[in-house]
Amino acid sequence: MPKLTRTAKTTTRPRFLPPLLLTALLPACGETGGGAADGTAGTLDGPDVIVNAVTEEVFTVGSPTATDWEAFGNVRSVHFDAQANLHIFDSQADHIVVVGSDGSLVRTVGGQGEGPGEFNNVLSVIVGRDGSYTVLGFTTIDLLHPDGEFVRRVTLDPMTTGLIFASMALPDGRLVTSAFQLLGAQDEPHEEGRPIHVFPLDGAEPEVLYTAWELPAEGEDESTFESSASGAVRMYRAAGRAFEPLLRFDLLTDSRLALIDSIGYRVKLIGLDGTVTGTITRPIAPLPVDDAIMEAERQRYRERESGVESSAGVSVQIESEGVEGLTFADEVPVLYGLKVDWEDRIWVERRGPTGSNDGPTDIVTPAGDYIGTLSPDGLRTPDAFGPDGLLAYIELDEMEVPTVRVVRLVALEPEQ
Repeated sequence: MPKLTRTAKTTTRPRFLPPLLLTALLPACGETGGGAADGTAGTLDGPDVIVNAVTEEVFTVGSPTATDWEAFGNVRSVHFDAQANLHIFDSQADHIVVVGSDGSLVRTVGGQGEGPGEFNNVLSVIVGRDGSYTVLGFTTIDLLHPDGEFVRRVTLDPMTTGLIFASMALPDGRLVTSAFQLLGAQDEPHEEGRPIHVFPLDGAEPEVLYTAWELPAEGEDESTFESSASGAVRMYRAAGRAFEPLLRFDLLTDSRLALIDSIGYRVKLIGLDGTVTGTITRPIAPLPVDDAIMEAERQRYRERESGVESSAGVSVQIESEGVEGLTFADEVPVLYGLKVDWEDRIWVERRGPTGSNDGPTDIVTPAGDYIGTLSPDGLRTPDAFGPDGLLAYIELDEMEVPTVRVVRLVALEPEQ
């Protein structure tokens, strides 16, 4: 953990936008207006066609009574490789558990320490389809072979290179991230938009691949990040503005990004040269934010904004502004999530009627074909997609003990 002696202040996006200005911005950003879809059923312009997911259980690993490799502490992420092996990153143990297609242990990779092949203060793990690893820490990036053998280490300086929070990499190893923070440049003016960087691992400078859209800034907040000499970290988060359009993206097999950043229903396809090669839209209108939606969001904020977190023995004190500081955009964006499955189908997650992340999920293709919609109480988007329809879910029991459940998606059948 880097020892920071300064307080980092950030400038955030606005918390309020006048309705007339918002109305003027929507056409320019490709947003869709009000009214239900009235096109042909089974197309993007038509009404939802509900599909039921036919699945079969494959295996579940993890147990509150386990004393061996299945005794998971904090499952941060899961990934499949092309051989259907499941790679489970446990940040509490600072290692990756590799599980075969039958649920048996194949190997463990890493372990707490600072030597080659050991992990320390890991931010994220990226697993390639060939099973190779890119392990991102606060000050290092470690590259490992599929068998866990150490390849090389890239050293980072948070003040000059920056902190890199990435969850995906291009086939050539370059990282793709929208969370690239240079701690030594906090006084620089806030740039328009939300840049997505491609970060090479050969020492070259990161490049902006694409700048996503964002609401105009409404002012500054006083979010801070501090670290003591002992390594303890304290973060203060301002409440900010609810219902900001989220930036979410995932990689297609041709290395294009499928991306959402808008208020309306708009999925952009971004090429490696940064151009928009296509868009996928549906005529579904954003919800206007009313008193009931605001109160529901305030309650969600109260439930999620608290606590002290710990990672690899490092105490992270997170203090959040009270709910009275929460402000609101004028509309609830239609979309909140997006993932690409092993067959290049795009799973597009929609907001629910109170603005929460509990709406239906559309499944579409990059060519703009509409496959169908999963109902809010149907199959949810997994934490990881795998080959041959494999889906992995990180689940917590009533004691907050994690398990990983793997199912196979057999078919998507139209609802009768």
